[in-house]
Parts: sequence; structure tokens; C-alpha cells
Amino acid sequence: MLLHGWPGFWWEWYKVIGDLASNYDVIVPDLRGYGDSEKPDLDDPSLYSAEHAIDDIDALCDALGIEQAYFVGHDWSAILMHKFVRKYRHRVIKGMTFDPITPDFGPFYLGFPHMAESWYSQFHQTDMSVELVTSSREACAIYFRHFFDHWAYAAPLLSEEEEEVYLDTFMKQDNVRGGFNWYRANLSVTSAPFSPLDNHVSDVPITFIQGMGDPVVPPSVANHVTKYYNNYTVEYVPDCGHYAMVEKPDLVIDRIRRNFT
Repeated sequence: MLLHGWPGFWWEWYKVIGDLASNYDVIVPDLRGYGDSEKPDLDDPSLYSAEHAIDDIDALCDALGIEQAYFVGHDWSAILMHKFVRKYRHRVIKGMTFDPITPDFGPFYLGFPHMAESWYSQFHQTDMSVELVTSSREACAIYFRHFFDHWAYAAPLLSEEEEEVYLDTFMKQDNVRGGFNWYRANLSVTSAPFSPLDNHVSDVPITFIQGMGDPVVPPSVANHVTKYYNNYTVEYVPDCGHYAMVEKPDLVIDRIRRNFT
């Protein structure tokens, strides 16, 4: 099961799905609020908490009759992976996370000097953010293009055709608002996305892939995993930013095949 982040939806994995499907049943859902998934009451951001999201993943497994699976998470789903392997350990055969995020990440992410990179998380708290970003297709393109290109090792991350696929989805009714609600629920200055359970050490076999050129989740954050896992490996990937599945799809395919056996 491949779990996407922001800004994204299931399609961020499109470069790896076909090859992986020759070895696995590949399930790539849109998280609640994103893409074509349902958007619970958008006026209640609490419904977009990470806790609700991992419960969704568990419920999806039930609906599909899946007792156990291999799970891969990126960006927001790095947080979901940290929580899911603890609350639903019985579901996880092995895991993989791109750019690890642990409970230690919050104070760093929202603090100085990193606020120069994470400013958008507080912009998303405002009503005007949705209105501005969705005011036109070009405004939406300018906003999201910043994150695709700035967080990538080399810009542009996307071709014109690929960018249009994202814009078609972002401009659907309430998709931007649904994504921004994740920030309102989990990354406001008063939110608490991690529970006491999330501070426990996990024995899940998990691989962390860290792009060396990622400015928003920099390589130093991988140092935190030693506090939270006892059966892990970390691989640092040069010439790679935040989007390994787009920037280094062959590496991602290889590492999933190598680790998920």
C-alpha cells in the first residue's frame, strides 16, 4: 500500500506502480480530503487529524479483506506510518518511509530557523489561503509549482503534462481545502498530532529513505529514528530531494523489491 503526501494524491506514485504491480498487488488510495476520496465536514478540521487517517487505512484493509500488507509512506504519510505501525502493528509485514518524521520533528519544523521553510503550514490555517490558491488555475499552478520545484533536488520536477494532471485534481471542488485541513488539524501551533503511543519504540521492520537534497525534511531529521525504532535501516540518497518516487523511481522500485520479501 503506497500512501501519498502533500501536495499530492495517489498519482504521485505513478512512475513506480506499473513495475511494482509485476510483483505485488499495489493499492494506492487517496487519503481523506485528497483527490477523489470523500471530504468529511470541511468546516470541522479535526476530522482531518492523523489519527482519523490511520483509522481510515485500517478500515480500508478491512473493506478489502487484507489482514497484512507492506506499507510505504511519504510526506504526510511519513507521519501516518509512524502512527500506523504502532496502533495497527498487526497489519504491517514491513514498512518503508521516505523522509522520516517522528515526534521530535514538530518543534524543529515549526521553530526557527526552519520556519523559513515551513511557513506554508501556518498560511494554510487561514481562510484566505484556500481562496487565493484556488482563485484561478494559474494561481494554483504558481503556488504548487513552488513546492514541487523548491523541494526537488533539481527543478523542474514535473513536465508540463504532469503538472496539468496535478492541476486538474487540485482544481476539483474542495480538494485544496481538504489538503489544507490536514495542516489545520495537525500542524497548527496548538495541535498535538502525536499521542503517547507514538513515543513507544516500535519493532516493525522498516526502511527509511532520506533524500540528501530535501530542504523541508532535511537529512538531520533521520537521526531521530534511533529513539523510536529498533529494527530499521536508513539510506541516504544523494542527488535526491523530497520526491524520491518521482526523482528516483528506479531506486524506489529496487528498494521496495529488495526490502519487501
